[in-house]
Amino acid sequence: MENPIDEVVKLNQQIAELQKKSEELKKKNRPVVVAELRERMAAYGITAQELTRPVPKARMLKEDFATPIKAVKGKIKSSPLPAKFRSPDGKNEWSGRGMAPKWMNTLIEQGHSRDEFLISKDAPAQDKAAESAKA
Repeated sequence: MENPIDEVVKLNQQIAELQKKSEELKKKNRPVVVAELRERMAAYGITAQELTRPVPKARMLKEDFATPIKAVKGKIKSSPLPAKFRSPDGKNEWSGRGMAPKWMNTLIEQGHSRDEFLISKDAPAQDKAAESAKA
């Protein structure tokens, strides 16, 4: 039985040899592979720009890649969510999504419930702030 250390050294030498062979093959075949890629890109009308821009996740799941992807510049803009909670002083609002703001966490630590700061749909902003301030 071979010494475990010798076995590891031998395996590491084999790995190094195989990696060297792999790099040599890549270097040797690179011009052929590049030529094949260029030929296929030309046949399908694919540009280098199409290969470098990000593909949206939803698009990656689709099987149909034939239609061109519209270039996306910057972030997708969305309208702000309506406020669901309002601070007692009426200065701060929160949609209820994401991490709770500091003012909400402070009030909860003081023993308040989130429900106390819910904004009712029919109540005007000032009336609700006044109700919360009394609590």
